[in-house]
Amino acid sequence: MPRMHMPTTRFASFFAALTALLLAATIARAQPVPADVVITPVVTTGLVSPIGVFTADEPLGRVFVIQQGGEIRVVRAGALVTAPFLDLSVTGETLQCTYPGDSATTGVGFTSGGERGLLGLAFHPGFNGSGGGRGVFFASITDANGDSMILRYTMADPALDALTASDRASCRVILRADQDFSNHNGGHIVFGPDGLLYFGLGDGGSGGDPCNRGQTLDPAALNPDGACAPDANFTANGGDPDSRALLGKMLRLDIDATTPANTSTLCGAPRTNQVAEYGIPSGQPGAAAGTIPQSCDEVWAYGLRNPWRWSFDRQTGDLWIGDVGQGAWEEVNRWRPGIDPLGADFGWVTCEGRNATGGSVCTAACPTGTNRVNPVIAYRNSNLNCAGNTTSNGCSVTGGHVYRGPSTVLRGTYFYGDACRSQIRYANETGGNNWTEPTAAVIVSTDINGAAIAGVVLAFGEDQGGALFFVGGGTLYRIGAASVTPPAGLIFSNGFEP
Repeated sequence: MPRMHMPTTRFASFFAALTALLLAATIARAQPVPADVVITPVVTTGLVSPIGVFTADEPLGRVFVIQQGGEIRVVRAGALVTAPFLDLSVTGETLQCTYPGDSATTGVGFTSGGERGLLGLAFHPGFNGSGGGRGVFFASITDANGDSMILRYTMADPALDALTASDRASCRVILRADQDFSNHNGGHIVFGPDGLLYFGLGDGGSGGDPCNRGQTLDPAALNPDGACAPDANFTANGGDPDSRALLGKMLRLDIDATTPANTSTLCGAPRTNQVAEYGIPSGQPGAAAGTIPQSCDEVWAYGLRNPWRWSFDRQTGDLWIGDVGQGAWEEVNRWRPGIDPLGADFGWVTCEGRNATGGSVCTAACPTGTNRVNPVIAYRNSNLNCAGNTTSNGCSVTGGHVYRGPSTVLRGTYFYGDACRSQIRYANETGGNNWTEPTAAVIVSTDINGAAIAGVVLAFGEDQGGALFFVGGGTLYRIGAASVTPPAGLIFSNGFEP
């Protein structure tokens, strides 16, 4: 079933050069001092519950901010555009989209609150081009049934700051996954340097992964004792009960391809008896010739609890994942192309942080596993259940970005945060893939004017020129200098265009 992600011929030279660079890059980087980390408020009014910051490959230099309640907002030249780019939860209306195989739209609905809502946004690499991806973008949402869904929209004019009525009517359901509980949805979607769409899903919720979603690869093992049955409402609408095997996983999709109806090894098709409007990339770990062939074809990696924000380093292609912990540890995982295994296992529920789960979570090392990739950063959370853990370092990690923007002193520094704290954390490599852990010396909690960050830190994002932003409360902030006029086609700093 699974295939892995080995780049296609188009990307082989890029990754070969990348691997050589990574193998050579073992010397420690200088750690910025707090005074180097200048934090500037950009938008201070008008945002409500912002939880994501995104950009598109375009010459306009816009920044897009998603709000959990369903609005996508545009920031142009540092100012918030008054009308939303798109509102998925307009009062009195039901979100209407078309399923594969249908000629008419269907009310899919929208749910927000808690860990649900508008959770992700990704623009096709050809959003500003003239090909098939022109005007195309994707939204990750929680539908009316409480399940995870990826939607695709197509704009006739991608330069507009708001979708037209016909643009909104272009909504199509691309993928659905049945959720067990209301929390641990994950939901972040990102196009990687290979031009493919990555989708991170949490383990389906509750506590302790009671359905063992993080480590269950084979859909046949989903419900051994009858306690984790599929949702009848989900399956009644043609949803695949095997989609629960996508939970706790990182998926990778070719959204410019399709898969035939009733493909038994595909798990996320919106309706099992219809063509899926995505394909499985060559080299996929979850496909038949991959390293984890017993899994669903869509699976690229597994062992995730709740990947809350993750990113690709635009210079190296490394994948950085903030995975929210449970009883003791928050963690940040780094996956390096050409070095770390395909079909990676990030540990959950066997491990939490670098430690074994269960009663030994504070002391016993994480056991070795096939394709295991251990965190590069782990810090104790607010449960304080480890001996000697008298100070809370946070309780819910927010993954960030390796800085590649215009402030040279910050380049190579990984910025991240904690969703329980009004803090920005940062770390640098000290050699051999060892990264500094969070301490008072690497935490910044005030902006350039000395005022406290206005709320907990929930997301980071870059603009096209590499400037780094984050949202805290209802404010959009920038870390370091502003970008110069962003060049077209350079979302990755080496000029590589997916």
